[in-house]
Amino acid sequence: MQTVAVYCASMIPRTEEMAKASEEFGALLASKGMTLVFGGYNQGLMGQVAKGAARNNGRIVGVTIPRFAERGTVNEEWETHISPDLAQRRRKMFDMADACVALPGGFGTMDELTEVWVEGGLGMHKKPVGVLNVNDYYTPFLEWRQRALDEGLEDKLRADRMNKLLVVKDNPADLLDGLISTWETVNRQS
Repeated sequence: MQTVAVYCASMIPRTEEMAKASEEFGALLASKGMTLVFGGYNQGLMGQVAKGAARNNGRIVGVTIPRFAERGTVNEEWETHISPDLAQRRRKMFDMADACVALPGGFGTMDELTEVWVEGGLGMHKKPVGVLNVNDYYTPFLEWRQRALDEGLEDKLRADRMNKLLVVKDNPADLLDGLISTWETVNRQS
């Protein structure tokens, strides 16, 4: 596993733990020689994860859209790709990555997370999907997903495939270790 796409907020959260965990995750990627692919913002949790990767001299690739690039939120020290729209931005980030991770974020992050997770469940890829559940941020979403299964609103076979790719941890080191292990397992089975 060489490249990880990270989806997260362009805002700074109220709780310091989320910002620290995001920066730590970026630093861990770089310490293992992995490339960070992310939304390209130099602010918010995106800025934190990139700051962590930069601290350990990691390769940082930002993928953004013209509207965001024009706001001056791109760091010239990073490799930057500009996609015409959000859908192509998501696809570019996904295509560049061996695994995808959601750090805390809002609707955009949830959109990115659910797309890659559902595509994995449909058998469209075998990339690990990680969730950094700092302060139980994603617990309500995961409980909702389980309720959908319990209510018969989700296909069991697809859910099983999704679960084989999913890694949920509450700290960055355990999350990265879980992603590596899952990546090795699914690639051994291929």
